[in-house]
Amino acid sequence: MPPSFFNFIILGLFFPLAFIIEFYSGFLKYKLHPLNIMGRIALYIEMRLYTFSDKIISGIFFNVITILVISAVFSAAGFITFYISPPLFSIFSLYILASFLSAGGLRHEALKIYKMLKTGDIDGARENLPSLAGRDNKNLNPSEISRAVVESVSENTGDGIGSVAFYFTLGGIIGLLASKKYSDVKSLQIYFIIFFGVLSAVIYKTANLLDSIVGYKNKKYEKFGKFSARLDDALNFIPFRITALFMMLSIFILSITLNNFKNKSAILSFIKFRKNHPSPNGGQLESVTAGALNIKLGGVNYYGGVESRRPVIGFENYNQPDAESIIETIRIMEVSSIIIALVYTAVLLIIVFRL
Repeated sequence: MPPSFFNFIILGLFFPLAFIIEFYSGFLKYKLHPLNIMGRIALYIEMRLYTFSDKIISGIFFNVITILVISAVFSAAGFITFYISPPLFSIFSLYILASFLSAGGLRHEALKIYKMLKTGDIDGARENLPSLAGRDNKNLNPSEISRAVVESVSENTGDGIGSVAFYFTLGGIIGLLASKKYSDVKSLQIYFIIFFGVLSAVIYKTANLLDSIVGYKNKKYEKFGKFSARLDDALNFIPFRITALFMMLSIFILSITLNNFKNKSAILSFIKFRKNHPSPNGGQLESVTAGALNIKLGGVNYYGGVESRRPVIGFENYNQPDAESIIETIRIMEVSSIIIALVYTAVLLIIVFRL
């Protein structure tokens, strides 16, 4: 049987509310942010295991142990808050989920760099770029800075919004099935859905975080970080492709009122250039943005002084990105995020109601 009307409403508001909370508070930075705590746990385990061995097998153990530890910490905190008060558990879970989203944080950081570029503060834009992109920033010109921001916002629309929503929804469905098998108490069903939904997001975000820590093709992490990079690629494979479709829908909506967005070009660019990226997933989203704005992405980047030459994403007649490309990419990200929040919530509600 479906949950009560009240619980149904709570479930329908849960992810959209997490999105709204992050959107208006994502600029806040503090030491006890869940991602910072997860990062410290990961770095401690990485230091122990890397000292023992830098081989691939140690990297696999690093992922397994870290995901299990962080999942156990969340589960323990969840059980404690639920024991104290079920509403407290819901608030705690909402906070954790909101901390995994990034629309507000992306918007804040991208706008900061945009404003610096518009006022001619190129040095300030370079200094702030590491908050979005990890490439060498010392000698970047305004167009290269704009390209870095556009690429980062585009790709993070996937792992900072689309993938989190995907795994929260998937976990929520698992929680629904678990509630039917292990609990006859109808009022507990929503807590199963929320717990497993957020736990699934925790597992995904931990794997995503580990890739950002060790998933590099450098001398130190070439072997140790290989599994982290592959796991992140695998987990993002389906969500990124779904997110690309949502981005195309957002571009269609934007093109109705704004001439700057080309929905047909976005589709053509996606078809032709989606594989022009070192990652099997990043090009899926960057190609959509490149086509929508008629700009070229990809090309040459430097990481730690080492050249990384990537295939160009975009047709020959496309322009180089500029500061206005940042604003337009933010709009795509914002509309896509709203669509993602609404569609995944609707999917979860329909499944809960039907089952």
